[in-house]
Amino acid sequence: MWRKAIPWLVLLGLLVGSHWWAYHQGKDVVTAAWRLADATRERNDSATFNDLQQRLRRQEAKAASQLLAAETNYQESLRHVEAEKNRLLADAVAGRRRLSVPVKAASCSPAGSATYGAGGSADPAPRAELSVEAAGFLVGLAAEADAVAVELNRCVDRVGGLGKRL
Repeated sequence: MWRKAIPWLVLLGLLVGSHWWAYHQGKDVVTAAWRLADATRERNDSATFNDLQQRLRRQEAKAASQLLAAETNYQESLRHVEAEKNRLLADAVAGRRRLSVPVKAASCSPAGSATYGAGGSADPAPRAELSVEAAGFLVGLAAEADAVAVELNRCVDRVGGLGKRL
């Protein structure tokens, strides 16, 4: 009886062996395909990550150059305000520029004074000249206001130009 069963057992052994071999070959192929898919996905993710990093670096460089330009503009504007203030004060002290304010004309002429010009009318805009100290105060006050406007423009530039410059 064993003589008839031996060929069937050998055949069964070969069949089990071939199935075992096919299973392991298929498992190796699937494992290799998964590894390839993982490597491809990792490579694509790395490329995307590198692209995003480069884009971020370009944006950072652009923002840094804009901030530097805004800061340079701010410093130049402050120098301009200070130079204009100094120029106006120097002109006032040297007499090249006279600062004056309008004054209210007298309602009647003083006793014993001559009549006004040929037409009999008073100067339409009488003015009083400011002292050097008063001119210095007003020019300094105007320079402070200009410096505040420059500071506000700097804030607008830093926020990103969301508003209008002064």
